[in-house]
Amino acid sequence: MTTRGWAALAALCVALGLQLVTPPAQALVSTTPAAMEQTNGPVWASEMAAGRIYVGGAFTSTRPSGAAAGTNESGQAHLVAIDAATGKRITGFAPVLRNSWDGSPGTVHAMALSPDKATLYVGGDFNEVNGQKAEHLAAFDTATGRFLGQVGWNGVNGSVRALEVSPDGATLYVGGIFSVANWSSRDRLAAFDLAGGGLTSWQPKMSVAVPGEGLRPTALAVSGDGAKVFVGGTFQQMNGVAYQGVAAVNGTTGANASGFGRSYLLAPTNWATTLEVADGVLYMGGRDDRSGSSARKEGVQAITVSNGQVRWFARCYGDTFDVLVQGSDVYVASHAHDCSAAGGFGETSPTRYVAMHVLDRSTGRVRSGFQVTTSGTTSNQDSLLLSRTLASDGSQVVMGGGFDWVQNQRQANLARFTAR
Repeated sequence: MTTRGWAALAALCVALGLQLVTPPAQALVSTTPAAMEQTNGPVWASEMAAGRIYVGGAFTSTRPSGAAAGTNESGQAHLVAIDAATGKRITGFAPVLRNSWDGSPGTVHAMALSPDKATLYVGGDFNEVNGQKAEHLAAFDTATGRFLGQVGWNGVNGSVRALEVSPDGATLYVGGIFSVANWSSRDRLAAFDLAGGGLTSWQPKMSVAVPGEGLRPTALAVSGDGAKVFVGGTFQQMNGVAYQGVAAVNGTTGANASGFGRSYLLAPTNWATTLEVADGVLYMGGRDDRSGSSARKEGVQAITVSNGQVRWFARCYGDTFDVLVQGSDVYVASHAHDCSAAGGFGETSPTRYVAMHVLDRSTGRVRSGFQVTTSGTTSNQDSLLLSRTLASDGSQVVMGGGFDWVQNQRQANLARFTAR
């Protein structure tokens, strides 16, 4: 059962006065890669819906599983759809994303699905899709791949880096490097009314950048009731109040929300890279490139949405980039190299990086017997890029990032792991 399906069952039990304590156990996927399309550049975002795997990134072409670089290249850039059953590219989906202002690539950085998974929202560096206006935001029908138009009346005026849809499907929350949305002033964060296309009143303000980083949002998540929006990014303040790298704000006004801590991460260099809400718990991954302190928090924390209490912290050294909650497990995309404090693999010499591992959802302890490793050139990995994004349909897991090999098999930037 997927996380969304489990959440629906949990809600039903509450309505009937029944108690449902833990999510159901679910077998881990295989660690052996299945057949999967490859890309010639990093993958930054992915989602699965309607029997398709949607993948976005900085690539300019794709090629079949097993094909060497430069052979059987498709020329499909920045956004591709792949058959979830076969791992082959869906040739009928061929959108052209570009930035007509400066001729820069139409890189895709973020994706989000509507609650019914019928619509895929895409954000990035582009301002056109198929020659039509799409100011850094676009919507697609997941079943057919049809371009549905830009989001809002005029989108935003800069790169989009994070997206999330409210549980009722009415609002799209957007984070990025922009100052204007729908011709109105919005500083890096905005929310669109998906029914009418206008902006909502939501406009929190992050400030004071993490040392050595540009000020930017990196992740968004929404509580199950839509009351809170969680914002991750390279900031030290939210709405003028000290919050290190992650904050909770009101889903309507953007004001700081009560019942959420201000120092889950180590000041001044730590920030949240990924956020996911499942069944009343916020799962947060962290990054810290500069402190060097053993107190830095680069692993995964599970935080109760209602009161902000930390349930567990899986301390792993090596930045976390994405988390995927599935059944009783939390899949983690990272370049972790020491998870001994969480009951997992320890530091080695030379350093061994793990691109994907799994945590017990109840305890945060590392599951034994599951590790996925990658390798590749430094230029492709973009400074230990490794894995950056995870997606699932409940029966398989897709991993995207920057790599040339997966589990010692040649497979560039995308990998698919099916049921054992």
